[in-house]
Amino acid sequence: MAFIPLNCPNCNGRIEYKEGEILKCPYCETELLLKQNHVYYVDQTINHYHGTPPKAPLKQTASVKVMLILMLVLAGAIGTYFYYSNSSTYPTTEANLPVRKMPESEVLLSFLRDIFNKGSALPTEEELARLRYLTVAHSENDQWKFTYSLSDPFSDEQAEKITYVTQDKKLNSQEIDQRDFEAFTGLTALDLTNTYEISQTDQTTLAHMPGLKSYGGAFNESFSKFSGYFGDKSKITELSTQLRSNQELALLLEFPNLSSLSITYVDESVTDFFLLNKLPLKSLSLTFVDELGWLSSMTGLSSLSIHYSEATDLQPLYALTQLQELQLSYLSNVKSIDFVQNMPALQTLDIENVNFSNLERLAGKNSITTLRLASLSELGSVKVINSLPSLRELTLSGYYKEAEALTLPNVVRVEIPSSFLPGLKAPAATSLTLRGGSGELNLAILGKFPKLKQLSLWEISEITRLGALDSLSRLETLNIYDSSLYKESDALFRLKQVKSLMCSECRLNFKQTAAAENSMLEHLTLEQPYFSINNTSVTEVDQMMPYFAKMSALRSFTMQDSNLASLEFMSNWQAIGELHLENNAISNIEPLSQLPNLQKVYLSGNFVQNKSVLGTGVHVY
Repeated sequence: MAFIPLNCPNCNGRIEYKEGEILKCPYCETELLLKQNHVYYVDQTINHYHGTPPKAPLKQTASVKVMLILMLVLAGAIGTYFYYSNSSTYPTTEANLPVRKMPESEVLLSFLRDIFNKGSALPTEEELARLRYLTVAHSENDQWKFTYSLSDPFSDEQAEKITYVTQDKKLNSQEIDQRDFEAFTGLTALDLTNTYEISQTDQTTLAHMPGLKSYGGAFNESFSKFSGYFGDKSKITELSTQLRSNQELALLLEFPNLSSLSITYVDESVTDFFLLNKLPLKSLSLTFVDELGWLSSMTGLSSLSIHYSEATDLQPLYALTQLQELQLSYLSNVKSIDFVQNMPALQTLDIENVNFSNLERLAGKNSITTLRLASLSELGSVKVINSLPSLRELTLSGYYKEAEALTLPNVVRVEIPSSFLPGLKAPAATSLTLRGGSGELNLAILGKFPKLKQLSLWEISEITRLGALDSLSRLETLNIYDSSLYKESDALFRLKQVKSLMCSECRLNFKQTAAAENSMLEHLTLEQPYFSINNTSVTEVDQMMPYFAKMSALRSFTMQDSNLASLEFMSNWQAIGELHLENNAISNIEPLSQLPNLQKVYLSGNFVQNKSVLGTGVHVY
């Protein structure tokens, strides 16, 4: 009888066999049906001759024997080839293919046409070669998200990374062919972020990219496969991968200059982590690794992340005295962070869902500049934060104990529950994010933050005194998410300082429909807004849009998935350059033809009949 390992065909996780039950993967919850393999044994030979008995076979010559042996060897080789070809999780190609010069996936081409202002034309190979950094993800909202840069982040620490989100629903339902990324010959970093919607092939090559230093695999992409993508492996300094065997772990040693490694999944059979000490690693990220004793030998690390581990303690971290960044998340058995006292250089500490009860070991730690504490249910107090003299950035979320006073004289970026706002002293803050709150949030209290440039409000029951924001002379960006402004909705669109306004799932009530005059606001996004007039719900969004007709300074406007039909209210937007109007009910865009500065219009998901009225100077996507 053969023993067949039960592994999930989706994530390769180990499945326990239970007789009489449907098999279910404990990792990705894929359900499997086990097909019974019936084997029949015949233990009888029947010789049935008609007529004369057969003559005895002639003695075979040596040459015939050799020929038969060669045929058997050849047949075995062919059979082995087809077995491994057909057993692959992903479709493969029968022959080596030339390097792809231009992407073929429509969603990727749409992204490229947009960022290079190509309209309906294809980007050139020279333009593709300009991209230096690219990460690709399919978000939880079923949208393709590309983060890119035209500057090399390895040589330019200030390289701007821009995030682009695809809005077209049809494009978002499509997959991307992995070989499409061969066309980006100038990349230094490519990360496919473990994305399932990228179709893989064993014919991919990245060997023709002379500057490539960093690569992250797609969903379940075998490291033993993609380790062969590269030409000169000594140029690769960053990798993100899964490891399913000690053999795959040993393959990492073929990358002698690897300084950053992210292991996103580890099979329980992998044990040879001590081999990592042979690499010049400075940054290491571990997910689903339970045995961490070997970490004590990784004394050269400056950055460490540990996620989803069943480790009971982190004693090995005491040896990592050079750590500058430490991230811990979902470590249910860890009860203490005492080890941080042995990290004199620690600058960034990020802890989420770890069951320790106090921050005393952080008290007075001069090196900490960035601190994030999220969903720490056992944490009883955060007063220790006041003792961190070098702190510049603070994020405190998922904390439901009584709010405490925080005095943070040097902090420039703050994210806290709104209940902490009355006791917060942070005069240097330029960015403030407030989350939650069952009562009214009176914005007059923000006067104590004179340097504030950006304000974000999340899930606030009622926002009042919006006019007080006019006293904040540096405030330019206001983002409001899933909040109510029933009492002062009109004031929101008449602010005198704000240049960029995001209103996502805002609940708005207007007492009058006269158009709001605003010559300051340049960028406006209305994402799934709820409109009412005198407490009566507005069922047709077109009824509300004339209110926005006099926003004369607008350079970009976004309103998607809102059943918007008429564009007449835009006819006086003389400064407008970019419109995102995807997935509405627009059929006539004639009003846009009189806008002199219009450059881009995004209309996918609409049934527009007269796109030609815009002329060749406007790119329509």
